[in-house]
Amino acid sequence: MKSIEIPNFPRDFQRESLKLVNGLLEVKSSAFYLVAPNMRHRGVVTYNLDREADRRYERRYMQLDPLNPSLHEENSESVIHMDSILGPGRVEQLAYYQDFLKPLGLRYVADMFFRADGRIIAVITLLRSLEQGDFSPEHLNVLRTLQPFLEYALNTVYLPERMTERRTIEEKYQLTARELDVLELVLSGAANKLIASELNLGLPTVKTHLQHIYRKTGVATRTELVTKVIADLKVLP
Repeated sequence: MKSIEIPNFPRDFQRESLKLVNGLLEVKSSAFYLVAPNMRHRGVVTYNLDREADRRYERRYMQLDPLNPSLHEENSESVIHMDSILGPGRVEQLAYYQDFLKPLGLRYVADMFFRADGRIIAVITLLRSLEQGDFSPEHLNVLRTLQPFLEYALNTVYLPERMTERRTIEEKYQLTARELDVLELVLSGAANKLIASELNLGLPTVKTHLQHIYRKTGVATRTELVTKVIADLKVLP
């Protein structure tokens, strides 16, 4: 696993997970995102959902979402279905539905929560249109059956790999957590504008972080940075 593909692994895992779920259930849109300690989205991978909609969700509607992970961290539910916890009549009265979901042609929502040490670390959200109909009890049972497998893969493959790599680079170059976030996206091939969008930063801030990373790692260009860090990751045991 110690190769240039390493930094892309999280997104590959997320994309393949969405393909798996979308192949089992008919959905209009879906998303797989990591959850930062402050409950903000990180590393979002979407299916049939544009990034601007996701940015609007995080800026304006996340706090109105009844399935917001912060509301469910204390329970042990692995699959949450909006209509089951609120009832259809109440869902359709929500500003979250009227102002966000409905204009996107979305009506029904089910989320899969993935935990580590009791904390929600990732979410797959599945969305269906009014025409597609609600998630049936059988659909939800499929998700509950699949959830432990994906959670196991997330915790035993992705997270240990990522944390080892981040810790190695952090200790070697004394990078801050945000600089590590920027570096991960650089390694995945993201341009500055995409990095700014992913991390909710201004473009000048991204450029400043990059200059700090260049200085700390002793490189002058993006290519030199990628080459140097990949070489560091290859020597990990």
